[in-house]
Amino acid sequence: MFKRNLAALFVLFSAIFIFGASASAQETEAATRSNLTSIALPTGANRVLPGSVPAEINDAFDKISAAGNGKVRKGDSEVLVWGGSDYRKANADTIVNRLTTAIKAAGWQYSVEGNEGGLTVFSAIKEGAARRTVVGFYGATDEALIFSWVELLPANGATTNNQVEDTPTERVQNTPVRKSGGGSLVGTWTNGSTSMNYEQYTNGTTAFRNGSTYKWVFYADGRFESIGLIASTMYGCTTTLFNDKRGKYEISGTQITLIPSKNFWRNQYSCSPASNKERDYVLDRETYDFRTKTDEYGKTLVCLSNAKGESCYRRED
Repeated sequence: MFKRNLAALFVLFSAIFIFGASASAQETEAATRSNLTSIALPTGANRVLPGSVPAEINDAFDKISAAGNGKVRKGDSEVLVWGGSDYRKANADTIVNRLTTAIKAAGWQYSVEGNEGGLTVFSAIKEGAARRTVVGFYGATDEALIFSWVELLPANGATTNNQVEDTPTERVQNTPVRKSGGGSLVGTWTNGSTSMNYEQYTNGTTAFRNGSTYKWVFYADGRFESIGLIASTMYGCTTTLFNDKRGKYEISGTQITLIPSKNFWRNQYSCSPASNKERDYVLDRETYDFRTKTDEYGKTLVCLSNAKGESCYRRED
């Protein structure tokens, strides 16, 4: 389910599943049973109150429902957390196993849709007079295990199922790009939920609390830049993940191969500066399938896809 969209979801989830141990009683409540599926929960569960669910998690639920291409809509959701002094990351797998066992015992068909970087996306379907479909994700850190899920409901009388077809409504053009100079690929392409000044961020003069943005620049001389920034604030602690990748690219038909000469990563956590990390990462070649399409507003998008999924970016004017 939604395999075409998993790459974008993993990028978003990687910035939002870290929960600090400082969650206050006003933000969570003790939970023994799931409000969404009614299954019994392993000991130590806390439910994040609706008003305290981070915007990024709600955005993730929106992306999951949007992956249904208009056939489903978002229903009720739930965010569960295991943390505190009694929590140990080594026990996270045991908690997850108990959760999935309880899900299956309650008559749900549970399936893992993808796993990357310690994050797992899953679905659960329950047959009956009214078929139910739940999609979610979970991941564990040293501080907490977060388990979030949302119910998908039929839209406009449609019937939900466990295989949502890729039937986009936008006009799609599988456009080969000229190898000389990159053709229609040349330019600046962006997506994300916020805008930001990369130079200010790099110099440390601008702070971002929440949001994500990604920018690709393809030059006619065969050079590229790829810059991404994700910022997430939870319980007063801000986590940021910044990537600056540059190098050359080659075009062959509808495929683009990136040949990086720089791949810099910076991870910062405001409540624990000692855990901040910077590193120059591997310079492996990356190959993507390429296409352009027009969205519902008539704007041109470029979409890059590989085995992990597809992400689309809008051309900047």
